[in-house]
Amino acid sequence: MGKVIVYLQVRFNYYLYKLGWLWRTNVMSRYVSFKIHHVYGPEKIKYAPNELIVISIVRDGAKYIESFMDHYRVMGICHFVFLDNGSRDDTISKLKGYDHVTILQTNCTYHKYENALKTYLVKRFSQNRWNLFADIDELFDYPYSDKIRVSELLSYLNENRYTAVVAQMLDMFSHLPFSQLEQTKPGSLKSKYTYYDISNIEKRYYKYGKLSNKNIQWHFHGIRSMLFGSNNGLTKAALIFVDGKINPFIDYHQTLDSSVADFSTVLYHYPFTEAFYTKVKEAIETNRYGIWTCEYQRYWDGMTNAPELSMKLPTASCFEGTNKLIEDNFLVVSDKYIQWVNQKRGQIMAGQSKIHGEESLVL
Repeated sequence: MGKVIVYLQVRFNYYLYKLGWLWRTNVMSRYVSFKIHHVYGPEKIKYAPNELIVISIVRDGAKYIESFMDHYRVMGICHFVFLDNGSRDDTISKLKGYDHVTILQTNCTYHKYENALKTYLVKRFSQNRWNLFADIDELFDYPYSDKIRVSELLSYLNENRYTAVVAQMLDMFSHLPFSQLEQTKPGSLKSKYTYYDISNIEKRYYKYGKLSNKNIQWHFHGIRSMLFGSNNGLTKAALIFVDGKINPFIDYHQTLDSSVADFSTVLYHYPFTEAFYTKVKEAIETNRYGIWTCEYQRYWDGMTNAPELSMKLPTASCFEGTNKLIEDNFLVVSDKYIQWVNQKRGQIMAGQSKIHGEESLVL
């Protein structure tokens, strides 16, 4: 009887999510389409099934642009779509300095229309194609990216008919306390913020889509919870294929009716710069994140009550590369993925995978 009740609860939640997605797609996304105007670059983008575009909603992101663009251009991203949401700095003028960039603009209230805006963007620019949705302070990477090009990765996903890839957020920070952080120089994020802490990450069952690897889990808490007492979800379906079946941006960052790949990826997250005070203060004053503004109030209280607060605790680690995160059990890869990489490059020792055996789980 208990299993029946659990099953009914799962199905009820599924259809509840679906109704919310249909409302967002058919009503709210159409509404926001009239609130978005074109600023710069191509309005239509043509790209191949093994090419990738990055889509981002940005506000006052000028300090991050050089690091963001350098990282993704090296990765091989073919085009960038930015939706500016009321920047007061020179975000737009800086973005115009790059090729293969489309800039849109809207004044829609972010916390009210976040999911509708995102849904509109992926449906407009990525029909039957892959896209990576990343914030301006997030740098994406994947296992063995030092050996496998992004075009090859997408070919692997296409061959296996996957339509979503889980990304785990990893907060990066400096060894210095907030009060001692110097002005960040352009392009220096990776060299300046080299520490992370995975000692307080809680892992739960990942309930979205059809899992091809049962070891992929939903991450929570982390260093922010340790220092500020916030309750953070750290898992996103950031890389998706918009095939007409997938329902994106459920619970803000997840997908329904997707086939989830057999490996996880990482979003290196860089909010904790010298600009963090300003961002937190602005978020509280404008209520930009709606019900999630309470999280920023926790950050503010923590920093103002302890000006010499440092995120580098004894449990912190210095960054040694994305593949080290597999050894640390932060990222997971299947034996199938390892074998495929070996076939492509033949440079990874057999048995390096931490994952053995896959099981299909369906919501």
